[in-house]
Amino acid sequence: MTTYSETICFTRQALEASLLPALSQDEEPALKSVLSAKLCSNIDILRKTVVSNKIEGEQHEGNYGNKRDFAFFQDQFSGIACTASMVQHASTSVLKEQYTKHIESQKSHRFSVDFDQDNYSESPVLQEPVEDIASRSRSGDQDDEKLAELRNRLLGKKQDHIDVASDPGSSMEKQMQLQNNIQEELLSDMSQLVSGLKQGAEAFQAALDDDSTVLKATELGLQATSRSLVDLGGKLKKYHNSKVGFLFYMTCLLFMFISLLVTYLIIKIFRKM
Repeated sequence: MTTYSETICFTRQALEASLLPALSQDEEPALKSVLSAKLCSNIDILRKTVVSNKIEGEQHEGNYGNKRDFAFFQDQFSGIACTASMVQHASTSVLKEQYTKHIESQKSHRFSVDFDQDNYSESPVLQEPVEDIASRSRSGDQDDEKLAELRNRLLGKKQDHIDVASDPGSSMEKQMQLQNNIQEELLSDMSQLVSGLKQGAEAFQAALDDDSTVLKATELGLQATSRSLVDLGGKLKKYHNSKVGFLFYMTCLLFMFISLLVTYLIIKIFRKM
């Protein structure tokens, strides 16, 4: 057994001693979920380390210790990883069930009473205390009021509309007039929105047209510059071929020969003098 295998074995023993007893006991689901998540995270870190060592061992020929360490890790931690995953799934399911029950308990309840029945007071529907029913009805009314306020804000109603709508003595004609006013406001808002979108689209199209015009002018300028450069290159080539040719080289050689001859004659003349 290599040193790395001994480290894996020691880590397994430490995890079993510290976390597995807490997972096996009848603890809170939240605590089990946290402990199992921590255990899975630690096992993932160990797995990444072992896999990286195995890859390094495959890159270097003849190093088989890392491969044995990987197999040893699988043998040692497969059961622990399975247990942690099962505990995490079970605790998560229990937490979801508790949350669902809590949400259901928070919902408002409605009670129906058959007043035609003689012993309606002894019916199982009214076995709960009257105070609980009253408190629940008040909470239900508060929830309805909150929903009504939220609906009014979403529909864009004004405060005076809310006051008129909340007045129990308002007539049907006022309510219809209120609905007509709301519809007219919505139509005006939608028309303003559409006109604003149209103006924005037109401005954007005008900006695109301006950009297109500028780009076309730039393209024409670049094409003219390219043609000018091509013409200049052709003229320079012709000038080079006309000025620097065979006759030019022969003239240079003749000039050098005459210069040497004149220099030789000058030297001879000054020597005789």
